[in-house]
Amino acid sequence: MLLVLCSLDDTDSQWFARRAAQAGRACVAVSTEQLSFARRHDHRVGPAGDVRTTIELADGAVLDGEALTGVLNRVREPPALAWYRADPAERDYASAELFAYTLSWLAGLRCPVRNTPTPQCLAGPAPDPVHAWAAAHAAGLRCAPVRLGTGTPWPPGDAALAGARAAAAGPVRPRQVLCLDQEVLDRDVPPATASAVRRLAKLLGAETALLGIDFLVGDGDWWFAGLTAVPALRPGGDLLVDRLLQVLETP
Repeated sequence: MLLVLCSLDDTDSQWFARRAAQAGRACVAVSTEQLSFARRHDHRVGPAGDVRTTIELADGAVLDGEALTGVLNRVREPPALAWYRADPAERDYASAELFAYTLSWLAGLRCPVRNTPTPQCLAGPAPDPVHAWAAAHAAGLRCAPVRLGTGTPWPPGDAALAGARAAAAGPVRPRQVLCLDQEVLDRDVPPATASAVRRLAKLLGAETALLGIDFLVGDGDWWFAGLTAVPALRPGGDLLVDRLLQVLETP
């Protein structure tokens, strides 16, 4: 069974789950909110590092890690909604524990996972914006100067986008390029830009991950404007569905 993990308002994940079902795959989408109010979480880590996780949801459905054939992970937050009204100290403690639990659960699965969570982000490779900008520059993407000061909020989430807007000459349009396992899934991306995107994924340790690379495009220039581990899926169409099903079903 394929499992899609997402937030309740992630309509792109629901779209992919429907497309997978239409392609004849057993696929279920489970939200962070459903995980938050599950009847039971049974998570066991053996002495050899082997992990076994079973989750019983409120409706009685059971997620058995041994029965999963692939997971599309788009979870941004730990399943801690049930602790929303707890005292702040208890809520923070529960959120930290549930973050660690979710990371251990998904990292311990034997089936393919896109994306494997990191300590920085449960949704997968998501370096801070300055790290991402530096890696994009090293990969050969066109990066506008980014200016940070002592009064800059951290993390400076829109720094690359603001720099690209300031540097671009003339009108530009936003564009997100999908990169799955270092394959660029957009056919009209300039070859040099596509090669740089592949290098960027490797520099970020995202050789087996689904990323969205944001650009501002105008007059033939593709300015790097950021990246995300939770990209829009529908623009990828049939090509994305086919490639994603392929990697999720390949041991």
